[in-house]
Amino acid sequence: MITLNKVILVGALSALANSQYTQASCATQYDFYIDTRTTFNYDQIKSQGQQTHIRLFGLITIKEAEHNDENGWWALKADNVRAGSGQFASELESYTLPFAFKLNPQGLISDFWFPTQLSKQAQDQLKGLAYYFQFQRNPETQLKLEQDTLGQYTATYIFENDKIQLNKQAYQLHNAKQEALQTIKIASSGHEVTPDACFFSLRQGQETLLFSGKSQSLNLKTKQRYQFAPAKQAYPSSLFSLPNDLASWPTNNKSLSEEELAQLVRSLQQFVLENDLTQTPAYNLAKQLAQFDAVIGTLSDVFLKQQLSDSAQMRLFNALGQLDSANSQLLLGRLLIEAEKDPLMQFRALRALSQGRNPFSPELSSLLKEQIETGFSSLDSEVTSSFYMTIGAMLNGRQPNQQAQKLHDALSEQLSIETDSRTQSALITGLGNSRNVQHFEQIDSFVNDSNRSVQKASFRALGMLQTTQAYESLEKQLAKPAHNNQVALLGALANYQLKPAASDAVLAIAVNNLDEEHRYAAIKALATQNDQAGIKKTLKSALRSETSKRNFQAIVELIHNLDSSAQN
Repeated sequence: MITLNKVILVGALSALANSQYTQASCATQYDFYIDTRTTFNYDQIKSQGQQTHIRLFGLITIKEAEHNDENGWWALKADNVRAGSGQFASELESYTLPFAFKLNPQGLISDFWFPTQLSKQAQDQLKGLAYYFQFQRNPETQLKLEQDTLGQYTATYIFENDKIQLNKQAYQLHNAKQEALQTIKIASSGHEVTPDACFFSLRQGQETLLFSGKSQSLNLKTKQRYQFAPAKQAYPSSLFSLPNDLASWPTNNKSLSEEELAQLVRSLQQFVLENDLTQTPAYNLAKQLAQFDAVIGTLSDVFLKQQLSDSAQMRLFNALGQLDSANSQLLLGRLLIEAEKDPLMQFRALRALSQGRNPFSPELSSLLKEQIETGFSSLDSEVTSSFYMTIGAMLNGRQPNQQAQKLHDALSEQLSIETDSRTQSALITGLGNSRNVQHFEQIDSFVNDSNRSVQKASFRALGMLQTTQAYESLEKQLAKPAHNNQVALLGALANYQLKPAASDAVLAIAVNNLDEEHRYAAIKALATQNDQAGIKKTLKSALRSETSKRNFQAIVELIHNLDSSAQN
């Protein structure tokens, strides 16, 4: 079977310049899961039967299509489809072939189109995904009979407020006489659709079907739950790059020609420069940019030559962060370097990168690793520090992979040879932001550093780790009679549940310390504790002598929260 899973960009890309790509259109993406449990020979009393449990999940992209001058055609492609059973999951490329289906005026599927010859099993697999987009919208022209890959069934609809309730009543199998399973009974059926201008903002449901064969030796029960919801993050599906006209789709893997690339670049420039980007929410803008992912790097000049207003530039950065493809990651990484004399742009690129949740691409990982090792440069020292801190936060927020480990190692190695205290502090904070316990010993080695900012960074980093070892190290520091970084220490301890002795020590600071900043930090640390025995009474007494309005308010809030918790 010839698949299109690796098709990058082909066909009539001139269509990208048309107005439909500069306005909101019915091109959308959904995250989905389908949870199916099957029991074989469910009716045999003496046997519990054999059971299987498969959870299918992934992302679906769908857009309008053209075919034979007919209305109602839609192109669909699934990506990142995985099947999990228990703790194991595997990729399912057979689900990722792009194909198309046709909806009639009632919203029911009337035809399918595949770009290459497929077996019936492969076709049914893909058709099954499409049928989740089948439902009737108009109660006045409602049809009683529908069909899917199993057969024909009767359905009832309830149209109420902004939702549609769909229930299947009875099935008639396709080719029942020739199949091993001959009848289906619907034990339960409940489907809810929240329709929108294209398809739906949410579809979810459950169904239990009982299958019977020619003899009692073949009986099945399937229980299925599913949900289709708008994708949490835009994905650069290759479906966006396929022509709208199905006749122009390729039948084999093919890369983009130079002419097609040039056309796509022109379309991207037109899209970005001729539209008011501020009128499109960043999430929706990211979905539209996914169409141009192959040439997204050419936006570098748009930023560096300041071709957008400040507000439009911010919106575009935000959208690129949410797109989070390998190409958009690399663009943002390059802007960090190329905008060396524009700290604001560097900061926006960093912030955009921090939004991503996909794994580090090899290209971005190599670029960041080089900057860690050679020294990141910016005219603003705050941006320089933010660079290392943000990498740590990204390591915590993104899916771990080999590229991420390279960055863990690079931050650690650079800290071991760094002599500048400001950069040391930023690196320590970065390791803390990663929340990876592999860095505990190195962070802990700075808790007694003579430089106050370095020591402060180590306290905060230990607070981020939230491990027993990190807590014990901080508790030892609390036992010291005098401490130059007591505020930072208390802030770090606020991330932990204090042992009794430590809790008493913090309470003493909250009541007796002469410095109002120290008292405030102690009050805030006490506010995070689950065991509040003795704290309320002591702090109530402290209200009489508290001279700081902010501290007074913090104590009142703590006591109020305690009283509310007690009532609940």
